[in-house]
Amino acid sequence: MGLFDIYSKEDWRVVMAKKEKEIKLAKVLQDMSFSLNHIEDIMADDRELLVKLVTQNNTIVEYLKQLEVDIVEDYEASVMSELSDEEKKKMKKAEELKEVLNEFMDKRKDLKEFEKELKKHKDMLTPGQVGDA
Repeated sequence: MGLFDIYSKEDWRVVMAKKEKEIKLAKVLQDMSFSLNHIEDIMADDRELLVKLVTQNNTIVEYLKQLEVDIVEDYEASVMSELSDEEKKKMKKAEELKEVLNEFMDKRKDLKEFEKELKKHKDMLTPGQVGDA
């Protein structure tokens, strides 16, 4: 056995296999890091959009608060018969906007509850894993 012949061929293969596994593990960890960074970027964009929507929602709510409307069925029926087609379309659009606004508020509450649930169970989540719940 010579001075430079420290390991036998079998020992050298084991050492090289360990190095290859370490390299593969490092690659997997690096890929996971990139994926997590991408997910964080997406979530930041989603939060930014959500902030814009909430701001817009608050503006609409403030505007609607200024419109003090008392709904009286008899009055509404008499006014509706006197309204032009364009005014009827505007009324219909306003009602649709109100429905959309109410739906958005409901979904906003659901989203807050979902975020609370996610925070509660975040230790049980595995990033990048897709499958049945």
